[in-house]
Amino acid sequence: MNIYPENLPSILGFESILHQLIEYCEGAKAKEIISKLKPTTDFDSIHTQLEETSEYIVATAGRSILSQQQYPEMDSILHLLKIKNAVLTTKQCVQIKKKMVLLFNEIIYFFHDKKELFPHLTKKIEPNKKDEIIIQIIDEIVDKDGIIRDSASTQLLHIRTHLRENRKLSDRIYKTCIERLRKNGHLADVEESFINGRRVVGVFSEFKRELKGIILGQSASGKITYIEPQNLINLNNEKNELESEEKKEIYKILKEATEKISPYKQQLSNYYLLVIDFDLLNAKARLAKLLRANKPYIQNQEQKIHLQQAYHPVLYLQNFEKKIQTVPFDATFDEHQRIMVISGPNAGGKSITLKTIALLQMMFQCGLFITVHPKSEMSIMQNILGDIGDNQSIEDGLSTYSSRLLKMKFIFKNAKEKSLFVIDEFGTGSDPDMGGALAEVILNKLNDRKCFGVITTHFTNLKLLANHQQGVFNACMLFNIKTLKPLYQLQIGEPGSSFTFEVAEKTGIDKEIINAAKSKLSKERVQMDSLLNQLQIEKKQIAQTQKKNFQKQISKTTAAKREFNELNEQLENSILRQKQNKEEKTTADGLWKKATSTN
Repeated sequence: MNIYPENLPSILGFESILHQLIEYCEGAKAKEIISKLKPTTDFDSIHTQLEETSEYIVATAGRSILSQQQYPEMDSILHLLKIKNAVLTTKQCVQIKKKMVLLFNEIIYFFHDKKELFPHLTKKIEPNKKDEIIIQIIDEIVDKDGIIRDSASTQLLHIRTHLRENRKLSDRIYKTCIERLRKNGHLADVEESFINGRRVVGVFSEFKRELKGIILGQSASGKITYIEPQNLINLNNEKNELESEEKKEIYKILKEATEKISPYKQQLSNYYLLVIDFDLLNAKARLAKLLRANKPYIQNQEQKIHLQQAYHPVLYLQNFEKKIQTVPFDATFDEHQRIMVISGPNAGGKSITLKTIALLQMMFQCGLFITVHPKSEMSIMQNILGDIGDNQSIEDGLSTYSSRLLKMKFIFKNAKEKSLFVIDEFGTGSDPDMGGALAEVILNKLNDRKCFGVITTHFTNLKLLANHQQGVFNACMLFNIKTLKPLYQLQIGEPGSSFTFEVAEKTGIDKEIINAAKSKLSKERVQMDSLLNQLQIEKKQIAQTQKKNFQKQISKTTAAKREFNELNEQLENSILRQKQNKEEKTTADGLWKKATSTN
């Protein structure tokens, strides 16, 4: 897939989306995958990712099914298992069991009876089976606290039994020695310590000859001497030998366990990849919840982008923090409407609308939910091309217009069918007439190629082109004529005025200057701009009138419905009374006949 220029994702706000996703990932491997995430053109991949995310959201109700918030990086462990005579550490054994196998078993348990509900997720899990063998191998040698069990081998039990006896005897002798030294006033504040793994007693240096043994060190001030008592030298030697034997035996036990686990390295690798996948799914689900995003319908039969209630996700987050409403918009691109020409006043929302369309396309092709109504439709694009913002380059000696022409050259060369291009302020940077003329020709050529696109402009000739050229259509950002403030609402089908003179007058520019500026323009140009302003006012009034009439009609319909329900209830009551009267009459007649026949 071709994305141009390289910094287009950053300009659109895609990097902000990735940063949020990375924050939601628990493991470093998942974070690394997200940091390299790029749009794809593979239909099956996009469809599967969207379906898996959708199923995950439903299955977990927005909560993670991974009980371990952090899982270890298994690459080094998996690599170790491939090396002959390699040995896992006790910590690595614990990681394999607690933070990999058990984690995977949790996923298996969660989905084991939910195939019909979550077909895509169960399909992802199915090739792998719940493990019991690896856990058993590790449980036989490691206890719940992550310590090698005494029972891991007969030899280890023998060594540790002797170690415990040695330490008990050593403690007893040291206790007697310390009590005697304390009684005589020879014991320093630091009663005992370890030097080079050997247990020593701290005595005041002037009394060091009062204790028989080996001097192993002194304090920095020289006031305290550390002595290994003579009657404990053999015990300490024996302890060191036993500890050495213990380490060797533990190494042997871990080596045997590693040899037993090694044949399951591919199984562990599959577990690891699956846990990473679920970490990514959890991050995508959390992002969707944060953005109030939805899964669109993937249109694979025709090229179509149908956006309902779309909004820019990054702008939404910024506005949410400020407690400002984000205004959504609707837009449709198909074989009849391929290129949208957005006009309207500055700071009215033209650029953010353009960016939203390109960003949502990029997110969709990364397998992410997008900020639209779920009835929206998306098609896969082969290219996403853009020219947004100031392109002046001091290093390359390029003016803004020269830089824009170079970008336009690339877009024109690569924009074909199944391409989406977005160009902000199309044709600006040069003489308006010449730049507008060049932009008009290029726009016609791009339209002939049947690619989808969005441009923003103030050029009248482009608005006129969009009004009569099939495949190109106008849209405008609405403006409040009274307050001269943007409404940030996209209206499809008609061009918009830039409100240049109105905004200038509102700002306080002298009316004489404004009138002089108007006189510089052709009469037709001023009339057209005025007509566009008037058209927006009239459309707004019509919409308000239609809304009032609609509300009145609803009120009338509600009243009629209420009257109908009352009459219907009265009719039903009347029919019920007649039925009861008939039953009573029948009963009375029966009693009368019975009475007369008896007489």
